[in-house]
Amino acid sequence: MPLFERLTSSTLRGRVAAKIRDALLQGTVKQGERIVERQLASQFATSLTVVREALIQLESEGFVTKKPNATTHVTELSREAAKKIFSVRRVLEGFAVEEASRVISAQQCEHLDELYSELLASARIKNTEMFVRKDMALHEAIWRISGNEYLESTLRRIALPIFAFTAIRLASRHPFDLMKDAASHFAFLEALKNGDPEGARHHFLSALDEWLAKIMRHVFTGEEAEATSAPVSEAKIKG
Repeated sequence: MPLFERLTSSTLRGRVAAKIRDALLQGTVKQGERIVERQLASQFATSLTVVREALIQLESEGFVTKKPNATTHVTELSREAAKKIFSVRRVLEGFAVEEASRVISAQQCEHLDELYSELLASARIKNTEMFVRKDMALHEAIWRISGNEYLESTLRRIALPIFAFTAIRLASRHPFDLMKDAASHFAFLEALKNGDPEGARHHFLSALDEWLAKIMRHVFTGEEAEATSAPVSEAKIKG
């Protein structure tokens, strides 16, 4: 009889988080829906602790949000909320790009090149969900390069929900030109790697404005999805 690797709590957490994330990206669970931990624990035949850890992971990725009353909901953003997030990103991420361009090393330049190549690869195969993940990874790398952990943590808290919400909304729609969007990163990445803070910030803000315009056109097209207080049903997420 073959030996099998023992499943740890972290392994189970990762599997549960992956199942919920897939359901979000496939549109079987809608934005704004309430997630009931006990229902998920029963459905996955696992403990409440594992489900809570999975939801903490998804919250760190921006896919779910804890409400003041301690309930958990799938992340949902309005047009106005998205605009506010981008207005803050202009200030904080513009500063992060400047700081990163001042301290970036040759090794970090190579890492950014690798991440950008992965972004281009996902654009070529028109994989929207992968594209958003690679885009998020690229931006997170820049925040880390800035060397300011407070700036990095603040940007993660502010920006990750917009990346996650965009992935959820675009997964079931015809996306914009991903190659064109990937190309919009080139100018500010080159300026950043060349140690040009002013140029990096200028090109970044230009790309950010273009990204916001695309989100307004493609993510918030038509009527806003209605938020619902109904809990996630067992039929929606397959264990």
